[in-house]
Amino acid sequence: MKKIEMIVGRDSLHYVIERLSLLKAVKNVHVTSSELVKLYNNEEHKSMISTRVEFVIDDEYVDEVIQLILGDEKVSFGKLYVITIDRVFELGYREGHRFKLALSSLIRVPRRYVFDIITNYERLRDLLPAYYKGMYVRSSSDNVVVTEDEFILLDIVCKQISRHTLYPPAVHEVEILSGYLEGSRITETYTEMDDNTYMMLVADMKVKENLIELIGFHIKHRLEQYMKAFLKELTRVIENEYNNNNNNY
Repeated sequence: MKKIEMIVGRDSLHYVIERLSLLKAVKNVHVTSSELVKLYNNEEHKSMISTRVEFVIDDEYVDEVIQLILGDEKVSFGKLYVITIDRVFELGYREGHRFKLALSSLIRVPRRYVFDIITNYERLRDLLPAYYKGMYVRSSSDNVVVTEDEFILLDIVCKQISRHTLYPPAVHEVEILSGYLEGSRITETYTEMDDNTYMMLVADMKVKENLIELIGFHIKHRLEQYMKAFLKELTRVIENEYNNNNNNY
């Protein structure tokens, strides 16, 4: 098996994830922030904010996947690594209570407004009372915000500390630092579509055993249904807020 790591421009992230999601051979996609590196595309040559995309794939599909992504003129590339790994690594990733979820939603609101609503953390309790009991900003510097969260997950009140990394208005990354979901990472990307926003959410979820004991089995299915309902309600709330306030973004 091979693990492929690629550094791509943040403007390409949503598109790359979308392409990878169409390939059944691709497993365990993981997205993290990266350094500022030289990226090149057909239109310009300059340094751009980048992100690291990692995934696991069987050897026989490596060339096909690389050609599919590298040959796409919509993707701005920096670096690419192909690493040989043991199959145990891949199986260990899937076993237990760790899994990936990918969801999307079309929000009929301009992208900047969507990003501002979602990252106005202390207001989420008022906008989504069925999901949030409270969210408080503990610290903020540059593009990193640490919050203390209290929310309702499948009828269970949960508390956690989260670190948010913001790349407005295109990317919002969340790393959960404590609580039942400690170690989970969520990457939200926002793509402009005329005056609308296409939001994609990719979550690498880690669930602690004590939450399994409270919720029961089929945790992946139940969490996926929960997040689908959350995204649907979030979309509704943002559209209503925008229409009621008549903001011109």
